[in-house]
Amino acid sequence: MKDLRDFLEKAEKAGALLRVARETDPLTEMGVLFGETEHPLLFERVRGYPDWQVCGELVTTRASQALALHVDAAQVVAELARRMQQGTVPGRVVATGPVKERVLTGLDVDLRALPVVVHSQEDGGPYIGSGMCVTKDPDTGIQNVAMLRLQIQDRARTGTAFAPRHSWMHYRKYEARGEPMPMAVVIGHHPLLDVATNSSVPYGVDEFQVAGALLGEPVEMVPCETVDLLVPAHAEIVIEGVVPPGVREEEGPFGEFQCYYLTRKRQCPVFEVRAVTMRRDALYRHVQATPSTVEHQALVSLPMEAHLWQRIRDVDGFIDLKDIHVPPWGACFLVLIKFTPHLEEQAKSVLLAALSSSYVHPKIAIALDDDIDLTDPRDVFWAVATRVDPSRDLIQVPHARIHPLDPSGRLVTAPGAGHQRVGGKLGIDATKPPTCRPKDREEFERVRPMGYGRIALQEVLGALAGLGGSR
Repeated sequence: MKDLRDFLEKAEKAGALLRVARETDPLTEMGVLFGETEHPLLFERVRGYPDWQVCGELVTTRASQALALHVDAAQVVAELARRMQQGTVPGRVVATGPVKERVLTGLDVDLRALPVVVHSQEDGGPYIGSGMCVTKDPDTGIQNVAMLRLQIQDRARTGTAFAPRHSWMHYRKYEARGEPMPMAVVIGHHPLLDVATNSSVPYGVDEFQVAGALLGEPVEMVPCETVDLLVPAHAEIVIEGVVPPGVREEEGPFGEFQCYYLTRKRQCPVFEVRAVTMRRDALYRHVQATPSTVEHQALVSLPMEAHLWQRIRDVDGFIDLKDIHVPPWGACFLVLIKFTPHLEEQAKSVLLAALSSSYVHPKIAIALDDDIDLTDPRDVFWAVATRVDPSRDLIQVPHARIHPLDPSGRLVTAPGAGHQRVGGKLGIDATKPPTCRPKDREEFERVRPMGYGRIALQEVLGALAGLGGSR
């Protein structure tokens, strides 16, 4: 069974895992250290939490995403899109699993014993940011999984910030009945479960079944101890409890994924913990929310890229699509599309498709040609600077619905609509002329230095280092 440990072992063998042997404080130090790397990171000694290890930044880069999917980096988006189109793979219910090696109930439950990391300087306290929160529709019994932030309030209580999506719909149903909503929080598994949790599938689809399709095998599931929910048997930690109806307490502030304290303090539902189950030597899996080069953004952007790949490649019947990148540094509001334009104005069709999808994140979309490296901001903005005529290559969409946590938009409210924002959207055509105009296209052939693609400075420096060592 593929799980967190399986992935960390693969990362170690690939030379991608960074180990920190120095004792590190999760309350004052880990937040910034997680934000300074894009590589899988494992803290081996955690100050104040003996016998614990903390890991994170597992799938921030294309290289680590490729490791999780077991493909080449250039194939990540297309392969993820293919697997997501295959449908779901139901989980396999088993009697027990590693996550049941320790079962804590009653006064033995203490969330403060977990090495929960403080993400940002003004956070209201330690937040679980990696929790895959499992709930189910009381009418259909179908489970939903969402990654929600949980603020540790005391020994067995957290604040719970629901996004206005599927988990919130479940809670409103329970609350209307005057019943507590069962919830289980899963921490630590193969990172493709994290990707599935953030995949924005339709209501009524169990994200753990999506994870089965991504893994290529069913996720083994076990019943919870105190609530009627199924959770992955090979998880590191599961926190069980209920969200009572009609209860609201102060939650926040919290540094959001766009790197602002946008929501500050507010009244939110609470999660009352009844049990914690875990592996005997459990690892704590952390997902850092800020700054903007870290994993929370990547976990949202990766399934968004796969969705947009599927959507854009069929625009106008066929698009010669090469790659899509939603860079974490763009707060998931920026979409970069690399393709070869063959016909006039194909870029406009591509841009409009990117700006209108099941995701509300995309606000700025840039169409780029096949000679641009989407992961290099210098290359991207060189293309914008040299290939864009602002008088004809921009598409502006005014007064559109945008992400509710995009601070640039105008906050609006309406009965039952909750926290909503409206603002503009922008498409930028930074492609060369299409291939149907070969002479015009040739004018934009970029200059390459002599020897490009045949030799690299790092190779020369390595050779000189080896020569120096032999003397």
